[in-house]
Amino acid sequence: MIRPASPFAAPRLFSVHGALAARDPVAGLGPDPVAELMAEGRLSTHYQPLGRLCSGEVMGHEALLRGPQGHALAAPDALFAAAAREGLAYELEVQAVKLALMGWHAQGQKGHLFVNLSAGALTQLVAHPVAQGIWSLIRQHGLPTQRLVVEITEHERVADLPRLRQAVEVLKRLNVQLALDDFGDGRSSLRLWAELKPDFVKIDKYFTRDIATHPDKVQTITALRRIAETFGTQMVVEGLETTEELRVLRDLGIELGQGYLLGRPQ
Repeated sequence: MIRPASPFAAPRLFSVHGALAARDPVAGLGPDPVAELMAEGRLSTHYQPLGRLCSGEVMGHEALLRGPQGHALAAPDALFAAAAREGLAYELEVQAVKLALMGWHAQGQKGHLFVNLSAGALTQLVAHPVAQGIWSLIRQHGLPTQRLVVEITEHERVADLPRLRQAVEVLKRLNVQLALDDFGDGRSSLRLWAELKPDFVKIDKYFTRDIATHPDKVQTITALRRIAETFGTQMVVEGLETTEELRVLRDLGIELGQGYLLGRPQ
């Protein structure tokens, strides 16, 4: 005899761990996923071109660290957030620079290479450069330091400006150039621009997006270009995605840009 299904079926048990894993794919990777990826050599560098808006010539590339394709830590935001939880934020930044330099050497050292370092990591690295092996790596491969650009990220968190200035002076003595990233994102500092005198300043993509239909953005870019001229800095506009944006920025006298219109990271 087949009994009808009971309308009072047993309730499904709720799994807290399962729910967290569904919302956070990193939760199921084990205690130290970034340490494992670094030890196994599974991190890679993608390079995104920076171009001259008048000619379309590629003047350099920014090195961008990526986790394995399809991995929960493939995207850089997830990767660096996990590294911070593991206490490996500095180690991951240093590893990213090393991978970028080795890849740059392998592809023929064309143009400038932009590598990302937080202000804190830069001051720490300059204080202990030999132990990390970056300068020996540069010497070993004969890499031209005058075409290396250290791009300072997270500059809103600068806690010790004198130490950062000292670190920047060391870079200049090595003929390494300096860039400030994401200027104008609400956290950047005009004082930092004035004190560090970077060779490049990257303007946040907010000011690039739909600039043709926003006169206020046109005025802001014009004002920033004048500041750049005062400090002897080259401006790089980020987030270029349309030919109209490129046309407006080129007509405003901006020389350098970066974005999907000019090339995706690869």
